[in-house]
Amino acid sequence: MIYLVGIPLLALFAIIQSSIFNQISLLDGRPDIVLLAIIAWGINGRSKDAMAGGLIGGLFLDLLSGLPFGSFAIPLILVAFLTSLIEGRFWRANLLLPLGSVLIASLIYHFLGLAALILSGHSIDLYAAIIRVILPSAFLNLLLALPASQLAAAIIHRVFPPVASISS
Repeated sequence: MIYLVGIPLLALFAIIQSSIFNQISLLDGRPDIVLLAIIAWGINGRSKDAMAGGLIGGLFLDLLSGLPFGSFAIPLILVAFLTSLIEGRFWRANLLLPLGSVLIASLIYHFLGLAALILSGHSIDLYAAIIRVILPSAFLNLLLALPASQLAAAIIHRVFPPVASISS
């Protein structure tokens, strides 16, 4: 069921991120809605689906970018795995946890992308990349973290309704 919903949704998110959200910027940073979707899905209790979604969403982003293939897929899978370590444990008890996880995941995601660019031979000014791209992107992701998590929770509740049981 997740693949019937997840693949088209992640393809749509990758297209929207590459086209519409590419126009929304703070300095040179842009929001990463595929990353937000993967984190929100994993935190809301679907970590295995989030890892598969990280691969699928990353491949869609790789196809739409000019970066080396795997530059998005590998960091998204790693972020989904790290998110699975806190899956559902503290989510409902602490409002700051999703914000912290989005901040940490955004930094990991962008630093791994930066490493991929450096390894592929691009000359990068690290200071400018951190100040103008990575930190503003992390801030924009923080702004969208709570709406993304609420949307993911609503989709999960609709697609995977709670199982009711009658006990005697």
